[in-house]
Amino acid sequence: MTHFIISDAHLFPEGTPHPGRETLFRFLHQLAGTEPKTLWILGDLFDFWFEYSTVIPAGYGGVLCRLKALSDAGWTMNFIPGNHDWWVGKHFSGETGMTILRQTPLRVDLGGTTAVLAHGDGLGRGDWGYRAFKPVLRAGLSRFSYSLLHPTPAAAFAMLFSDTSRKYLRKKVRVIPRHLSEWAGKQLANCDLVVAGHTHVPSFSPMAGGVFVSLGDWISSFTYLKVEEGIPSLERFDG
Repeated sequence: MTHFIISDAHLFPEGTPHPGRETLFRFLHQLAGTEPKTLWILGDLFDFWFEYSTVIPAGYGGVLCRLKALSDAGWTMNFIPGNHDWWVGKHFSGETGMTILRQTPLRVDLGGTTAVLAHGDGLGRGDWGYRAFKPVLRAGLSRFSYSLLHPTPAAAFAMLFSDTSRKYLRKKVRVIPRHLSEWAGKQLANCDLVVAGHTHVPSFSPMAGGVFVSLGDWISSFTYLKVEEGIPSLERFDG
C-alpha cells in the first residue's frame, strides 16, 4: 500500500488568514479522488488544539470534514500528535476517523520498508530545556488543570504561546539541527527509514543504513513524503 506522510500545517481557526490552509485542503481533496491508501500526519496539524469533555476548538470544520471524507472513502488514517496538538482525543478521532498513536518514536512497516516515525520534538541530545519540561506538559495532571480554565481565555493563552513558539522556530531553523540528524543516524542502525517533522525544513538525507526525511511544512514548503512499494520520495504539492 502507498503511504502519504505530512506534518506541521499549524492551522489557525478558519477566518484567520493562513498561508497554507487552502493548499492543504486541495491536497486532501486530490487524495480523496484516488484509490484508498494510507495517510499519516506526524503532528502540529493545528497551531493549538485542546479538547474538553464536551468542547473542541472552533473554526476547524474544513480540515475535519476533509479528513473524514478520506476516512469514509476507505483510507487508513493515522495521527501522531505534535507538541502543539498533543491533547487531541476522542472528539478529534471521531470527527476525522483518524487513529491517534501516542507511542513515539513509532516503528512501523511501510510496504516492506521498516520505518521509525516521530513528530521530532525533544529527540536526541538537544532541546534540553524543552525535554525537561515536556513530561510536565504532557502529564495527566497538567491536562486536568488546564481543563478547569474556561475555553475562551484558555484558547487565547494557548494561541499566544503557540504563535510565539512557531515564529521562533521558523526564524531560527534553516538547516536540520545536528542533534536530530545524529538521533536519526542512530535509529538507522535498526531500520531503513526515519521520518520526522517539527523543524519545518524539508530534507531527504541518505545516511549509512538508510534515509532520514525531514518533512517540511504546509506553511511555506508544502512538502510530503510518499512511500510507494517501499520506496520513499519527498515531493512538493503544487496543486
